Amino acid sequence: MNVLLISANREDINMPTLPLGLACVAAAVEQAGHAVRFLDLLQVQDVAAAVEEAIRLSRPGAIGVSVRNIDDQSMEQGRFLLDQAREVVRLCRQLSAAPIVLGGAGYSIFPQSALEYLEADMGIQGEGEAALARTGRAADHHQRPGRLRWCA
Repeated sequence: MNVLLISANREDINMPTLPLGLACVAAAVEQAGHAVRFLDLLQVQDVAAAVEEAIRLSRPGAIGVSVRNIDDQSMEQGRFLLDQAREVVRLCRQLSAAPIVLGGAGYSIFPQSALEYLEADMGIQGEGEAALARTGRAADHHQRPGRLRWCA
């Protein structure tokens, strides 16, 4: 199965942050036998065009969206950051029928609330390497992944 993994983080609050957790998930999904395309939105100017191109090129059977931050951690004039991730999920939904799986540190803090707010199909709380690989294997056989230890 083709899997598209998107790092939805667009903030460099203190410094640019590499999506290392999602890179580990990508490696695990590849080791499980799936083709992975990786999209890091950190320095992308046109998010819609980048997501559209990634979906067109990968034709994913599943899309993973990593949510790094809920807010910008500023006490004075804090900014809510889930709207950026919701934009990515909505674009994916418009462009593909593939199930959308959330994960990442920001998602894992408030998994049920984030899942509802972002309107995705499912989410993985905590480490996602084994859970996303298992989800991909189930999708290959047109099955639901069942109860996964890390899913919310």
